[in-house]
Order: sequence, then structure tokens, then C-alpha cells
Amino acid sequence: MAENPTDMQEVLKGAHFPARGKDLARVAEDNHASNDVVRRLQEHSKDTYNTPSDVEREVFGKG
Repeated sequence: MAENPTDMQEVLKGAHFPARGKDLARVAEDNHASNDVVRRLQEHSKDTYNTPSDVEREVFGKG
């Protein structure tokens, strides 16, 4: 999982915001994120996020 903000930046590198969870899952997969990270983003596939911080807070409960 993305354990810290730096990890999250790497996982979401190349993502354009605002973005839906399904699009972020695809970006994370392309960036070789763990299966857990990709799965969590897919679970939020219809949600829209404005920033990586929003993703961390809402999907991973951090921040």
C-alpha cells in the first residue's frame, strides 16, 4: 500500500485531476502499485477526486 505521501505521489504519477477512482486505479496499475492499492481505488471507481490528498484521505483514511 502507499504508506506515505511520497508513495502516493509515485502511485498516482501522471494522473490528471479531477479524476475518477477507476481512472486512478488504471494509473496506479501502470505505475506498478500493489494489488491492494489498485483494488481500493477500483472500489471507489465512481468517486471523483480533486487532488492526491483527497485520494489519501477518502480511499486510504490518511491525512
